[in-house]
Formats: sequence, structure tokens, C-alpha cells
Amino acid sequence: MHGIAPRPAGGIVVGTHGGLYAAGSDGALARVGDPADYMGLAALPPAALLSSGHPGPESDEPNPLGLRRSDDGGATWTRIDSVPRDDYHVIEAGGGRVYAVGSDGATYAGAAPTALVKVGQAPEGLIDLAAHPTRGTSVVATTQSGMRRSGDGGRTWAAASDRIGLVSWASPAALFMVDATGGVSMSGDGGASWSARGSIDAPPAALLATSASDLVAADHEGRIRTSDDGGRTWS
Repeated sequence: MHGIAPRPAGGIVVGTHGGLYAAGSDGALARVGDPADYMGLAALPPAALLSSGHPGPESDEPNPLGLRRSDDGGATWTRIDSVPRDDYHVIEAGGGRVYAVGSDGATYAGAAPTALVKVGQAPEGLIDLAAHPTRGTSVVATTQSGMRRSGDGGRTWAAASDRIGLVSWASPAALFMVDATGGVSMSGDGGASWSARGSIDAPPAALLATSASDLVAADHEGRIRTSDDGGRTWS
């Protein structure tokens, strides 16, 4: 699994090597659309999805797929031409901004995916990216050597901490991280300080926080865990 995003119709969608899957009311996953390899996935408020990756084994689409948009919950996709056709593993939408990081680290950003421009280079060893929910030019990135922070929309970056993991920014005072061991922590000040929460008990593959209370995480065994108390306990 490479990404989790809220589905416009409700629930979540999960991006995998074998397609996009939506969780039903019973929690079971059912594939939506074509069996592409979803390497990047994000929700674009209020009712769209963004993705990138590789075409499925029987597709005649060019490889890589580039940055794509869906307005029907992932059933169909349209390529976004404002960025080069590349494999965007890191895609983020938040605070009125969209970010897409290419395979060479080139970072594209803008107020809408159809108007993305290159703003700079992502920090070396990029793992994940999260944008402030109301100030989209404030961004945190996690890398193999720690956390970086940008206040100018990804043009420049400064060291923030030595923390490493996946991040999701649910509200201005609720930035969540799951580290390589599955440990969950939350920051109320944009990553300057952190408080330990619970654990998903496995290395994370994807993380989504939709509020200060509600989180969804996936691990590398394909298990999906949920928390309704800010990451303290998981089911």
C-alpha cells in the first residue's frame, strides 16, 4: 500500500500496486477502476482525488502515468498536463495548495493541479510531505535524515528535527507521525515538539489523519488500522 485518502462519497480509498481499493461499510476492500500501480495518492478537496504511478499489465497507457485527477472516486482518471509525465510518489493537497514531487526530486506546486509550476527541489532522501491545513505554503517533509520545514511553499527548506516517519496534518494543532517502528506521535506546533501516543505495532506503509481524533494507517503486511482517539489506541 502506498497511500490512503478520504473518498468523496465517504470512507477511504487505498492505493496499491494492483489498483485502487475502496473500503465498504463492512470494512471490506473492493477495487475501483483499472488495476494500475498507484505509487502516489492524495485527496483534492472538496471532491477529487490525485494519483500517480504505472499502468496495469493490460493497459496501453504510457508509463509512467504522470499526475492524474479523478472526479468520480477513482473510477476514471484524466492526466494533468501542467507537470511532466513522471512517477510522483509524493503528492499532497492542503491549505489551498497542491504539491507533487517527481522522481528526480523536482517539486511542483500551485493553487490548482492544472496550474502547477516547479518551485524547487525536495529535500534529499524525501519520505513524506504534509501541508498545513489552512496555510498551504507551510510544509513539513520527512527524510531519511530527519524532518525539514518550508515556509515558502517548498522553495527553501530548513532542518526541523531528527524525526523520521510518515506524516499527516489533520488540523493546525494536530500534525501526526508514525515512525519506522509503528510508534505514533502528535505535534501541536507544526513539528517543533512532539507527544507520544500509541502504536500500530508494525512499520507503516501509509497514514491518513482526518481530524485530531480520527486516523487510518496501513502497514506493509496489508493491514489497515483505525484510531478514534488521536492515535492512542488502534483497532
